[in-house]
Amino acid sequence: DAFNFFNLPQDFSNKIEFVLLPLLIVFIMRYSEYWRPSKYFIYISFCAYALNIITSFINDVSLFESLILSFKIFTPLYFFCTLKIYSNITGDNLKRMFLKTSYFCLFLVLIATLFFNPSYNRLQNYLPIFFDSIHTHSYVLVSIFIGISYLIYRSRFNDYYLIAFLGLSFVFLLLGYNIRTALIMYLMYILVMLFLVSDLFKVLFLKILIFAPIIFILFLFIRLEVNWIELSSGRTAMYGEKINQLMGFNFLDWMFGQGAGSDLIKTKVWWWDKKGAHSDVITILVENGFLYFTLLLYTFYLLLRLTKKTNVIFLVILLAGLFTSLISNGIIFRPHAGYIFNLILAYIFVDIKKMNATKN
Repeated sequence: DAFNFFNLPQDFSNKIEFVLLPLLIVFIMRYSEYWRPSKYFIYISFCAYALNIITSFINDVSLFESLILSFKIFTPLYFFCTLKIYSNITGDNLKRMFLKTSYFCLFLVLIATLFFNPSYNRLQNYLPIFFDSIHTHSYVLVSIFIGISYLIYRSRFNDYYLIAFLGLSFVFLLLGYNIRTALIMYLMYILVMLFLVSDLFKVLFLKILIFAPIIFILFLFIRLEVNWIELSSGRTAMYGEKINQLMGFNFLDWMFGQGAGSDLIKTKVWWWDKKGAHSDVITILVENGFLYFTLLLYTFYLLLRLTKKTNVIFLVILLAGLFTSLISNGIIFRPHAGYIFNLILAYIFVDIKKMNATKN
C-alpha cells in the first residue's frame, strides 16, 4: 500500500495464475516429448477443471470462483513440469536459477525487514513481511532454506555447517514469524536431514522409538488439562463444526461438494466473521467433494513416484508440504510460495536424477 507506485489493484499479485497458466500449458504441450510425465499432469488438471464445472452447475455457484482453487493448485505444478522440461532440453541443472531466485527473494525480505511495518499475528508483532501474508512469507523462506540446506548437503562442506544452518534458520523463523505450520514443515525436513548426516542423531532417534510407546502409555494414565482449542488457535473447534457439516451431506454433496464459498462458516470461537476450515483437505472435501479429493491424491502419488528409487529427501519435502494442507492453509494452496516451493523441488529432483544416473 505504501509503495504502490503504479497504482495496481491490491489483489493484482493474486491473479498471476491467469497470466502463467495458459503460457505454461502451451509450453508443456509443445515440448512434452522431452519429459512425458508432464502430459499426465495436464490431463489430470483438466479432469479437475471438469469436476469444477460440474460442481458449479449442481450448486449454482460462480464457475470462476470454482476454478480458482484448481488454478492455485495446478499452476505451480505446471511450473515444476516446465522447469523439468527446460532442464532436459538445455542440460541446465537449475542450480543457478534456484540461487538467483533465492538471492532475489532474500533481498526482498531484507528490504521489508528494514523499511516495512511489523507484521501482526496472534496478538503479537513480528518481523515485517514482503510476500502477501505472514504465512506465505514464512513458506517462501522455508522453501529457500530447504534449497540452501540441500546445496550444503550436496557440497563438500563439513556436516556441522549443515547442522548449524538448519538450527539457525529454524530459530530465525521461530523468533521472526512463529508460523507453526511452516515451522512443522521445516522441522520434518530438518529431522530427516539430521538423520542422514548425524550418527549421534541416529542413536537418539532409535532411543526415541524405543521409549515412545512407554511415554504414550504414561500420557494415557496422566490427565493433563490441555486447552486444545486455545492451543490450536480455534482450529479444533472449527474441525468439529466441519465434521457436523460433512455429516449433513447427501450423496451428490459427497461426490461433488457444495461449491465455492460453502466452506466459510461462523463458529463459537471465530464468531465475528465467516471463516474457512483452516485445513485445505477439509476445504476440498466440503467445496469440491470426494472425486476431486481423490484426483488430487492421485496427482501427488504420481509426484512421489517420479524418482524410481524413492529418495527420502524428495519424499519428505513433498509430504511435509502436503502435511501443512492437512492442518492448515498450507503451502500447496498458496501460489506465491508454491512457485518457490516447486522451483526448489524441481532443482532437487533434477539433481537426484543426475546423481542416480552417475551412480548407474
